[in-house]
Amino acid sequence: MIHRVDFSGPAVIRSRLLQNTEAGSRRPQSTIFSRFLLGLCICLASSCDSSTPTETEKSTPLHEAISSTTQKPENKSSAPSRKLKPQSPKTTSSADDNPPTNRPDENSTELVFKIVSLHKNVQQFLEKSEKNIDRAASTAQRSLDSTLQQNFAFYEPGSVRVDLRQNRLSLRVNTENVSDLVRKLNEVGYQMVTVAPLERTLREELAAESGADSLVKQELHYSAQIKSPEYQSQLDQNFQIGSEALRLILNERFKNEVPEYVPDSLVLDLEYQKLTFEVITYPSPNLGVQINNLYQLPVSIGAKPYRTIEQRTDQQLHPSQVTYEIVGIADFYERAMQDQFGYNFWRGSLIHDLEDRLETGLTGYVPFSLDVNLVKKTITFQLDHYPDHRVKEFINDESGRRVSNTKIKVSAEPVLVETPGPVIRTPNRPMKRVVLKVLLAEKRLRNVFDPPRPLRPTDIQGIHRHLDGELSGELEGYIGKSVRFDIPNKELSIQIDRVPPDDLTKMVNGIRSLNLDVDQELVSVEDVVYDPQASEKTMYFSFINQGQKLHQFDQTFKQHMADGNLGAIGGYIPGSLQMDFDEGTFNIRVRVIEDNARDIETATTALARINLECTHLNTTLPESSGNGNPQQPGMTAKQSAEPALVKENVKVTVKYGLYGGRATGKPEKSARNALDGFTWIDLKTLQFDAAKKEFSFETTGPFNRGSLERSLKRQKFYQCLISHEALIKKDTSKE
Repeated sequence: MIHRVDFSGPAVIRSRLLQNTEAGSRRPQSTIFSRFLLGLCICLASSCDSSTPTETEKSTPLHEAISSTTQKPENKSSAPSRKLKPQSPKTTSSADDNPPTNRPDENSTELVFKIVSLHKNVQQFLEKSEKNIDRAASTAQRSLDSTLQQNFAFYEPGSVRVDLRQNRLSLRVNTENVSDLVRKLNEVGYQMVTVAPLERTLREELAAESGADSLVKQELHYSAQIKSPEYQSQLDQNFQIGSEALRLILNERFKNEVPEYVPDSLVLDLEYQKLTFEVITYPSPNLGVQINNLYQLPVSIGAKPYRTIEQRTDQQLHPSQVTYEIVGIADFYERAMQDQFGYNFWRGSLIHDLEDRLETGLTGYVPFSLDVNLVKKTITFQLDHYPDHRVKEFINDESGRRVSNTKIKVSAEPVLVETPGPVIRTPNRPMKRVVLKVLLAEKRLRNVFDPPRPLRPTDIQGIHRHLDGELSGELEGYIGKSVRFDIPNKELSIQIDRVPPDDLTKMVNGIRSLNLDVDQELVSVEDVVYDPQASEKTMYFSFINQGQKLHQFDQTFKQHMADGNLGAIGGYIPGSLQMDFDEGTFNIRVRVIEDNARDIETATTALARINLECTHLNTTLPESSGNGNPQQPGMTAKQSAEPALVKENVKVTVKYGLYGGRATGKPEKSARNALDGFTWIDLKTLQFDAAKKEFSFETTGPFNRGSLERSLKRQKFYQCLISHEALIKKDTSKE
């Protein structure tokens, strides 16, 4: 008699093993099974079907094979949301080995699931003889009972039943509704069995619980290695055919034994030693361990995915900008940043580590949107969806027990969730010129303010070269050749490619070789006119990946590394890298600061460190459009002409972005001083609102906007927005 064999189901694996035992076979069962899998692999590889047409027609999926050999219960409604009659001891042999210790609670609900895979701890009993089926069931039952009691308060102790003859698992719970129960059971019981819903797929179960729209498909990337010598031998003979045969086998195993798996989504890339597949919703933390415990699986994958990509639908996308409070920083970094001259290095290391983790690990993160404020102790970034608890768990590295690697810990809930605004750094990012007050100059700059002889133009050029060289290598976001030193006013101005961080002055004072100290309060922050088309060039390269082809060096990670290394180019625009791995080409955007030959040399040297051999193809230079200068990073925005006078009486409102006066906390006094002396201003109408950073007044004559702007700047009011409206005329007519 010829028995049909379907290796994907645990029941059929068991029947095959028992058949060999009854026939008196002396060979180790694992060897028989491995050779059987190898034979199937060879058949698939050579596109030969050794089974007869009759046998092929009889091959059925696992759930049909189970149902055809199982005595179905009388109640056919879906589990797990139903009450079932207790099964007869005659059909559940393992029930006699471990009878219930307590009488079942009448208010509890019995749930029944199908066992889709048995793991090696259980299979070891089944390899010996048929008599061990009941012992295996009893062992699994005792282990599961203890595990369920430790993990779930809703579980009724002593109620679990494992039936390996019908491949059923039943238990009782003291509540009718337990969400996501199948995955919860598999997360704690993976060393014994894996279960699935009895009559519905896991997707149908989850959709019934929370709605189909809430299920977000996940693409998981794992490292993978072959652990079967038989399969490795087949790959050595014909890598392409052997890889495809192995992929088909793994796809069938996953369809029948991994409930979360999306059928036919598995991609096996043995060249890069990685395995990619999709699951119907966010995976269990130990899904990789569960898969590795599948009996006689020919590959071994990483315990955790090294990348997770959420496949959100258009309806599931909800862009957001989130701010979390920093509740802890690693002690080493806290102490290291206390050193003034080590502040920039350790600050950069801390932020770079967090940014790297977000870009490569947090699915839905918008690249280059991270802003870390070490003064206010907050981090802000953007997502393509509304944040949930997993964002905090990922940042704090709360998965498993790996909490020692995280350098920043954030609050459980975001302190602010808002509609995304412009990110702090994009290819069309805001450009700012910051003016700083110099308090102290040392060494070569000591005699600048009180020189023994008049400074010559070459002396001033030398000072600018010195300052530019030190800032270019040390100050994050500094735009090369933008430094200006106003010696008479003792002011240093620089241009940066982002909104100034709150610790900017601390960063400047942390540059030891700059030889000067600046005041903690900024003098001003001015907008800059910047035209990328007139100030940037596009450089094109070809490349060959000379690196070792491992899973961690896939295209996504390689591009991330390349973008970071290209920062060695002084004018490189972060995030502008576009790579085509199929064509072997990439292009970047670079500000015109250095000569083209130097930028080419810097780019090829930087990428050679990550095993990318680059060849420069061509460069497209910028075309001046009148809004920028290819040799300058930008121009400070200024009023082009004196504003015209407003002759009628108006109410004027002044909103200021920054107050830099010495009288800290007393901007109202400075506002009155700024208005004093103008005969056309009625000071009695002055109203000041410090919380809103604004004040208003009324005029009694022509409104001179230009004079007001100059007076406000003298009183250290910057980023002022001045508006006016006509006064409502009082009705003085008499009857």
